[in-house]
Amino acid sequence: MKKILAAAFLLMTGTLWAQATGSTTPAAPSDNPYATATPTILKKWNFSAIPWEDWFKNNAESTDDGDYVYLFWNAQDFKANFEVKDKKRRLAEAALKLASQLYPSSAKADAVKVDLVYILERDAYNQPKLDSLQKVAHFEFLRSKVLGLAGGKKEPSLAALQKAFDQFIVY
Repeated sequence: MKKILAAAFLLMTGTLWAQATGSTTPAAPSDNPYATATPTILKKWNFSAIPWEDWFKNNAESTDDGDYVYLFWNAQDFKANFEVKDKKRRLAEAALKLASQLYPSSAKADAVKVDLVYILERDAYNQPKLDSLQKVAHFEFLRSKVLGLAGGKKEPSLAALQKAFDQFIVY
């Protein structure tokens, strides 16, 4: 009996010691397909230098509804980049990049509707809780009309963006 207690004591102290010292190895990347890369907080906004592909990966969806293409992006991980003075311009630029990169090649519609949201909570299955969606912006435009704005290296002005969009709503 003393041997069993001594063995249990050794196991417990080893476990406690491991917890106290912590691990020096970095955590393994998540197997969760909805996990995102570490959010990038930009010190200076440069339209052409932003890692848009990384930002949209696992956070954006596109749907071809026949009459229009619907694009949806959860910008929660990159919220700090949009809570600034020139929020409207940055959100509009994100909508343009979203439309230029995620527009389905098989889509025939020229009309595009974009919703940018923050998903604040997820359920046990990692699906968004719909009552926790925070609307950030809604844009509607014709892709043919705004295609030149998204492809350029120069940042489009807010006035040019607002003129190009049919609907420009920032909540």
